[in-house]
Amino acid sequence: MATEPENPPGPCVPDSGTEHLVRAAADLVPRLLADAPKSRALARLTDEVVHALAEAGLVTALAPRSRGGSQVPLGDFVRIQEELARGCGSTSWVTGVYAAALYMLSAFTDEAQDEVYATATPKSVAAFKPEGMAGPASGGYRLTGTWRFCSGQHHADWALLSSILVIDDVPQPAQFLIPRSDWVSADDWEVTGLSGTGSATLSVDDAFVPEHRVLPLTGPPRSVALAGDPYFSIPFIPLFVTGATGTPLGLARAAVDLFGRRIRRRGITYTPHERQAEATVTHLQLDTMSMKLEQARFHAQRAVATVPLVTEDPDNAALRVRCRADAAWATKLCQEAIAVVREGSGASAIGLKDPLSLIVGDIDALALHSFLLHSSIAELHGRVLAGLEPGVPYL
Repeated sequence: MATEPENPPGPCVPDSGTEHLVRAAADLVPRLLADAPKSRALARLTDEVVHALAEAGLVTALAPRSRGGSQVPLGDFVRIQEELARGCGSTSWVTGVYAAALYMLSAFTDEAQDEVYATATPKSVAAFKPEGMAGPASGGYRLTGTWRFCSGQHHADWALLSSILVIDDVPQPAQFLIPRSDWVSADDWEVTGLSGTGSATLSVDDAFVPEHRVLPLTGPPRSVALAGDPYFSIPFIPLFVTGATGTPLGLARAAVDLFGRRIRRRGITYTPHERQAEATVTHLQLDTMSMKLEQARFHAQRAVATVPLVTEDPDNAALRVRCRADAAWATKLCQEAIAVVREGSGASAIGLKDPLSLIVGDIDALALHSFLLHSSIAELHGRVLAGLEPGVPYL
């Protein structure tokens, strides 16, 4: 049975060799704040923002150095995502998807990677739930399926799609790498939060996928060039869910900072308080939101510190589950911190032009993501704490 792991060591120390990428993300915040309403209206990121992300090297943060990437330490990657989310939650999320998809690509054949990196700064989306079916064809396979919530596809060159591959009547999960020309995007991303991610439905109809662009999930990585690099040995789901904690942290930090600025110049309507900063209720709100944000940061940092332990012991289900539990708790706490900010911000904050409305919509949407949904992951974590096996196929 799975057992609960001991507490791992403290958070990873930032790598000064990639600190410039954290600064680059922070430098983009003013531009992202200005473009966020446009992204919400377009239901995707603007072309200018995607270009800026690529120019800053953030799209390839987790890609191999041999391919022009940075192989950023996971702790620094969380910080990059946090900085971006201070400006726009959708931008942070899409950047994380692009970077994580290139990390996943490192397990594919070198031939497949050659094709993808033929573009100077390639962008790929990824769909993790097996929603397609594939069967053998001469030289490869034919793939058909429909995948929802494919963030960032409007600017993507490639897609990594999880599907069921059937060979000799035996089904197995596999990842299929397909070019943009092989999929069709639906115009169905009309949502209340993370609107700029452009997470529309993606469909593929009987596309041929050569054998070198297929990765069975039950086998070892297929890259020869990267086989000896320990950086690319991290199991993907712990990497992704831990990296994803940067987005809620950035959203909560943006909300708390916004609240701190506003209370110095506004009062509280129908009360004696001409300056909100002088009210006792404001002091209590500041304490609550700040402590929740710091608690969230603890869980994110503990997840970062746990990932190396998962890498050393990839079959340890309890370690994998705690990464997910920490990520879910971090997201839940950030959502709670933002709720306190919203309660203390007055009716003017509900306006669509108010930056807090974007933050509230984004955190509420993010908290519903299946990898971060606290209710489901709390049950999963509780099973492990009870001495039971997790009972799910993917950790």
